[in-house]
Amino acid sequence: MLITLKLVKRQDLIHVVMNLIRPKEDKVIIRIDVDNNEMDSFVFAIGQRKSVTKASKEKMDLSLFTIERKGVDRLGLPSSIVVYAEMFEAVNAIIDPAVLSMFRKYEGAIDYFHFSDQYSGYKPSDGESFTRLPETSRVLFFAFKMSSDIVEIDALLRMVFHCFEKIRRYRLSREGKLKADKKRQSVQEAFLKTTHQARQEAAQARREEKTRERKQRLLEEEDPEKQRRLEKLEQKRDMKMRQPKMKQLKVK
Repeated sequence: MLITLKLVKRQDLIHVVMNLIRPKEDKVIIRIDVDNNEMDSFVFAIGQRKSVTKASKEKMDLSLFTIERKGVDRLGLPSSIVVYAEMFEAVNAIIDPAVLSMFRKYEGAIDYFHFSDQYSGYKPSDGESFTRLPETSRVLFFAFKMSSDIVEIDALLRMVFHCFEKIRRYRLSREGKLKADKKRQSVQEAFLKTTHQARQEAAQARREEKTRERKQRLLEEEDPEKQRRLEKLEQKRDMKMRQPKMKQLKVK
């Protein structure tokens, strides 16, 4: 378990004034890394609309696997709470009466929960892209607004462990599991397709860099005999690169 404190900047006048205009609160974020056999295949986020909507745009797993689920008011959640989920099956299983009562009672203290078997961090910034599929991990995030109320803190921590145990025991239905596996396969195929061109360009850039380095060594070589040998090697490489590639067929 990793606990991170996200504190509002107070060390200079500018941030103090900005905080007066747009008030922010200190937050505590609890991260629990889960073993592969302790969490099934689903991605799910619930919490304050502003925080969850922002996370759905910035975090890779939420943007790829989840959509905003309408009609969550039928679950009895407060109106300020929004749900982004891959499948409603997981929502119904995790938002049990105990969790629901905590959201009602401590609505203002809960920022967001983010549960994922496909967590890989934030999406690349504009102009950047992945050249290979990022590694994923099973992670649970719990973000709360900091409080000095001991009773509230105790109740929220109890909910963290309640959710953790709930997720450890929960398993998707057969239909849900098939749907989740199919979604992960399609995401992987789409990613490989979109990054194929980027990988080709990166490989070409590496080849060109190696060629420049060889030619630079050739120019810097002072021994005439060695320079001639290097020139011949470079010519052979150039000729080989220009030759069309032929596939060899083995005849049995």
